[in-house]
Amino acid sequence: MRYIIALLLFVATLLGGQNVSLEEKPKAMLEKISHNAINIGTGHMSDVYVFLDPLCSSSRTLMKQINANKLLQLSNTYHIFLYRLPRLDSEKTMQYIYQSDNPQKSLIEIMVDGDEVDLADFKANEKTLKMLVEVSEVAKKLDMKLRPYMISFDKDSKYCRVSEGTASCLEEF
Repeated sequence: MRYIIALLLFVATLLGGQNVSLEEKPKAMLEKISHNAINIGTGHMSDVYVFLDPLCSSSRTLMKQINANKLLQLSNTYHIFLYRLPRLDSEKTMQYIYQSDNPQKSLIEIMVDGDEVDLADFKANEKTLKMLVEVSEVAKKLDMKLRPYMISFDKDSKYCRVSEGTASCLEEF
């Protein structure tokens, strides 16, 4: 009898771990908001999803490394999302980057080149505000605390690597 109960508990635990819906898996969530990404690189070895705050010094350091290393860009594709750190007042800067005619160029000018932008009269449109909300919702589901935050999926692998915390793709069978 104990053997049967233990077996049932084991099966329930095993099946319970597979109850995460497809929409709640990190890769599916990230692909759903990929239209909001600023893509850098054309590589196919890994898809690296990076969440940055444009005013964060650590985010700027990472962005400079990605921008400078063309070999990394040839082997990986970096999907850059802007996600604000609560301690920094970067909301308008993120809006400006997303809403610019060339978001990748604006991102590099601000984060790599250190350009200052006068945002006193800048107003974000609804599309830009919606993009930031979508990115923020996924970031909260992934329980991001630090920036930069990276989650990487190697080609043909269902597993991932994350820069902090855990993600369900670390434990999938």
